[in-house]
Amino acid sequence: MVVAALFLAACGTPAQPTASPSPAPVIVQVVATPDVTLTPAPTATAAPTPTAFVTAPAPGKAAIVPILMYHHLQDLPSDATELRLTWTVAPAHFDAQMALIAQRGFHAITMAQLVGQLNEGRPLPAKPIIISFDDGWEEQYTVAFPILKKYHLIGTFFVYTRPIDHAPYMTWAQLQEMSAAGMDIQAHTLTHPHLRALSPDEAMKEIADSKSIIETRLGKPVVAFDYPFGEYNASIIDMLKRAGYESAVTLAAGYTQRADELFTLHRIRVSYRDTLDDLVKRLPP
Repeated sequence: MVVAALFLAACGTPAQPTASPSPAPVIVQVVATPDVTLTPAPTATAAPTPTAFVTAPAPGKAAIVPILMYHHLQDLPSDATELRLTWTVAPAHFDAQMALIAQRGFHAITMAQLVGQLNEGRPLPAKPIIISFDDGWEEQYTVAFPILKKYHLIGTFFVYTRPIDHAPYMTWAQLQEMSAAGMDIQAHTLTHPHLRALSPDEAMKEIADSKSIIETRLGKPVVAFDYPFGEYNASIIDMLKRAGYESAVTLAAGYTQRADELFTLHRIRVSYRDTLDDLVKRLPP
């Protein structure tokens, strides 16, 4: 099916940076986690008031900022493949996870805020977190957007631009609505290619044109990039810098972010079988 093919094409596994422009084979390696057990989600409350750190981390120092990573938000059948289970979260589970984030006092921030803190020491709200989504699937508008608003949270959406306005992806009108509501829209190339397999000119076009298109359409600067399939190397990072990006996210796990790693930021993947306890264990206290 077309949707299934799109699903597989838009997901990947982390790749380590290498000086070679030729991509290593992408191998999906999945470890099953226990079945999900959910606790009742608390009702939505008034928007929390951001509270700056008493002493903001100094420029060049590490910041504790988890970046959650989501792809699909769907209910899956009992015979779903491990690949789909890895890159999908059920809508009810996502709601419970966002309720937990809000209940524990996390404040969602944008990629520009994280860059400002790491580069210039700008203060962040207490317990900052980034809630990121890859690819621009339509359910990120129909499912994630209402839930984020329900709990007064900001989402960061890394979209690749070629399929926008074509199902099963979001439309420009939906992205404009989300951007106007405070959501953070960032770049993920034009077509989601294996960048290291492209010629330098082709890779640069994917990187630079996607940034330009989003900025023109939404009227806001794009500061962050999401590597398709998690693949990058020194040449790709250099292209990002020349195109005007200030940061990039990977598939590497963790929540400690550093100014000298602005183009290899860590994220925390959330999958179908993850319980709320699993999520709590991956977050800072």
